[in-house]
Amino acid sequence: MGEASLGMSNDNLLNSYLSNVIHPTAVIDDDVELGEDNYIGPFCYLTGYLTIGDNNRFESHCSVGTRPEHTEHWDKDGRTIIGDDGTFRDHVSIHAATTDGLTRIGNCVIMLNKAYVAHDCIIEDGTTLSCGVKIGGNVHVMRDSNLGMGAAIHQYQVIGSWSMIGMGCIILKKARIYPGQTWVGNPVQRLKTNEHGLERFNIDEYDLLEETARYKELVKLHGL
Repeated sequence: MGEASLGMSNDNLLNSYLSNVIHPTAVIDDDVELGEDNYIGPFCYLTGYLTIGDNNRFESHCSVGTRPEHTEHWDKDGRTIIGDDGTFRDHVSIHAATTDGLTRIGNCVIMLNKAYVAHDCIIEDGTTLSCGVKIGGNVHVMRDSNLGMGAAIHQYQVIGSWSMIGMGCIILKKARIYPGQTWVGNPVQRLKTNEHGLERFNIDEYDLLEETARYKELVKLHGL
């Protein structure tokens, strides 16, 4: 069974190997809870109070549940939850929450090569983070959004549902990324309505109004 056994209890190890494919060079610590039908690739590191759902694929060198990069929480672990049916390509990094917080990645999320999610972030279902996307702490990305290569999101930001963020965009704290819009540039500017995304997910005017109201509540919650 190789090095994948490092840090895992006998029961967890047995259950994991019965229902998951784990490369022998992967390291999975004691407190990690794995669902079923996951693939854990070469040199992945899963640690902390981490719960992973079913049917996820972690390619090589993924790092999930590591301690937050926060000066008051270097030696403390919050929770990390990964949903179902996710795809996490090479060198993805997802940090645990700060104490009593939560980092949560939803269902059907795609994170491409070297995408990074900091502590206490919420990434909702169906979101795609392209290669090199960097998301600061306490960011909330709403459902079915698409962030282009190299985009960077300031801490505490909220990204509205069905957003299309162009590659290389810098989204600062003052930006308001309402649902269903396409954004480009540095600093980011609204380009147009994301008609392709709205059609793809069969979004009508009522859906858009409902998500806009939820977006505004999240902005208030984040103190923006």
